[in-house]
Amino acid sequence: MRFWRASADEPPGTGADAVFVGATRYSGPRAWLRLAPRWTRMVAQMRRLPGYRAHGVYWSPPWSLGTVGFFATREDLLTFARSGEHRELMTWVVGEDRRRATGGYIRLFRAVDPPGAAEDADGVEQDARRTIQEDADAHR
Repeated sequence: MRFWRASADEPPGTGADAVFVGATRYSGPRAWLRLAPRWTRMVAQMRRLPGYRAHGVYWSPPWSLGTVGFFATREDLLTFARSGEHRELMTWVVGEDRRRATGGYIRLFRAVDPPGAAEDADGVEQDARRTIQEDADAHR
């Protein structure tokens, strides 16, 4: 998997508290060709947004493409998910005729502190302790 980063001096995901993992199984090479300009515009918008840290793209034969995206906060990730270019691409993917894609998934993850990391001297958990959360949404 190749990663693109907001800062070339840091490993992918540095400073990210929210991670997006998703993939779409496209119907074939024609769908990929039509996807390319939309995907390029969407990635350009994503990289300009505050909170973007890095993203990677992976391929699963024969026609599935996946993305892993790192964002500073969950709100930054959701801002991207609700953005115009992303919404336009998702609307195009699922389309009324459903000929462009035959399946896919999306998962959102949030970072967690290791056990005991947010405990005070008496071993009591602080209110600021983060918890893991996974949101799942599948499109068909």
